[in-house]
This record gives sequence, structure tokens and C-alpha cells, in this order.
Amino acid sequence: MSALRLEKPERKIIEKNRRNQMKFLYSRLFSLIPPHSTSKGGDQVANQVDRAINYIQTLKTNLEVNKNKKDRLLLLLSKKRSHEDTQMINSVCIPLDIQIHDMTHDHDAVLVTGLKTYSTFCNVVQFLDQYCTEVTLANFSNSGHSTFHICQKKIDADDICKRLKDSVENMKEFRDNTHASFRNEVDLDLSVWDFDLLY
Repeated sequence: MSALRLEKPERKIIEKNRRNQMKFLYSRLFSLIPPHSTSKGGDQVANQVDRAINYIQTLKTNLEVNKNKKDRLLLLLSKKRSHEDTQMINSVCIPLDIQIHDMTHDHDAVLVTGLKTYSTFCNVVQFLDQYCTEVTLANFSNSGHSTFHICQKKIDADDICKRLKDSVENMKEFRDNTHASFRNEVDLDLSVWDFDLLY
């Protein structure tokens, strides 16, 4: 009898501890549900558990969607960087080459390979204008031939090639140090830019 009397209170204590533990776990679970998702009335525990499960499932789905977006963005960024690196390598690897070809007795085509920037292209236009009567056409390309048509060159073609090559190779330093003065020179003589520009 005494053993049975001891066993009954122990069972009550164990059951009470179990219920307290379940209440604590439910409380932790229900705290995950945002306030706007909870009902103002007293929901049944089963309904609250279902709501918590649905909310956790929604979070899991959103996490997967965001992870996929992140992976796609990282892939795009990687491709973009790879493309930019390839462009940079290509532009660095293209050697500077200048050729002048006679088209008629007073018209010549100047082919320049290896122009890396549009500002360098504009500097070439200004340079050529000093050594011919007129630049009639200009076509820029940073991956192939930039083409210039000039009218009545004032010095020998070989001299133009040599001076232009020296000028292009020094243009980065020139652009860094005299960018403002270059803009002023262009503004002063707008006739330099009176030609057909092709892209």
C-alpha cells in the first residue's frame, strides 16, 4: 500500500512537469508566428500549431527562392566580370598598328588598330587634322581597325605613321595631365569635328 501511495504522487509530478514542458515548447513555437498572423480570439492549440507549421513552411520556401536569386545574381556577376576581364585582356593584347592606304591622288585611308578608349580616338582625329587638309570620315573600334579618311595630307605617310604612333603611345600621360586644356583646344576649333562619324 505504501508503495502505491508513493507512486501516485510521483506520477502526478511527472505529468505536471511534462505539461509544463509542453506549455514551454508551445510558447516557443507560437512566438515564431508574427503578431498580424495570430487570431485575436483564443485559438485552439491545434490551430496555432498548424499556423506555426504553415509559417515555417513559408519561410523555408522564401529562403529557397532567395537562395536561387542569390545564386543567379552571383552567376551573372561572375559572367560579367569574366567578360570585362576578357575585354581588358584583349584590349591590352592588341598591339598598336597604323597603316595609310592611298584611295585617290588626294584621299587616304588611315587604319589604326589598338585604340583602347574613345578619348584616344578623339585625340587621333585632332592629330590627323594637323597633318591634312580635312578629316572626312572617322569610325571607332576598340577591338579592330579604327578608320579615318583624310584629304590632302601635308607630310609623307611614313612620317604621319611614326608621329601618330608616338603620340598614341604617350596619350595616357597626356590625357591625365592636360585633359582640361585639351577640352579647351577642341572648343576653340569646332571645324576639326566636321566629318562623318561612324560607330
